Amino acid sequence: MNLGVSIRKIRQTKGISQGEMQKRTGILRSYLSRVENGHTVPSFATLQRLAGAMGVTLSDFFSPDGAQPSAVGSGDSGSDYLRELKNLLPQLTAEQRQQLLDMVKQMARPRRA
Repeated sequence: MNLGVSIRKIRQTKGISQGEMQKRTGILRSYLSRVENGHTVPSFATLQRLAGAMGVTLSDFFSPDGAQPSAVGSGDSGSDYLRELKNLLPQLTAEQRQQLLDMVKQMARPRRA
């Protein structure tokens, strides 16, 4: 398993450029390139920033078989879906968050036959 290759694979699967990662994390594109090419080993804090920017967990970087993170909402508990939602919530206004919550509550109500 190569950590840099795993990071690159996930980033590319998500359709995120190195430039976009720099904007999202503040980590220089040249540094990310060195990480992805195996020339530099990132710190734990850097790995956390990368994972957060891509909406994955740290464990996704260390997948033993090189598998990609599961699709949103496909996990047994929906944890990937919830993680992505949690990462997006700060981008919403308080009003939008309330609208989202109201919509989910309505969708979760049992339907009458």
